[in-house]
Amino acid sequence: MCMMLYAGTPVPVPLRATPALRVEPVETARQVVCQWFASESICFIGAHTGCSCGFPSVAGDAPVRWFDGLSLDSPTRADDLASVRALLALLAELTAGGSPVELLPVWDGREALAPLGVVEWTLEELDADRFFFTEQFLHRVRAR
Repeated sequence: MCMMLYAGTPVPVPLRATPALRVEPVETARQVVCQWFASESICFIGAHTGCSCGFPSVAGDAPVRWFDGLSLDSPTRADDLASVRALLALLAELTAGGSPVELLPVWDGREALAPLGVVEWTLEELDADRFFFTEQFLHRVRAR
């Protein structure tokens, strides 16, 4: 089973495929996820893994914030960081106009489950080395 990252944006995100980041339309079978977004333009964002497993994430009943001792190390950490940096660059592009971007990381097959809550971020708070998602929470990112 894979992690899937969906993004809701005020304008359609140009599709792309690089070794670190993929932006694709939401597959028909997974479009139930669109109900959780305020924006009408929804896309899938994949990491170097093809799915979204390359974006570090943790499970929790409440949003998890960085704390000393949280380990994001993995055998593919360098590739994970490249994907995170590409995602953060994309978020900078998308939030430049002032509108937020919503991100929802869910396990494949759990797209119909409501988000457990909302995590608010500013782009400036996001550090690639400490970046991770709390799974099944809607992450709203603003420029400032």
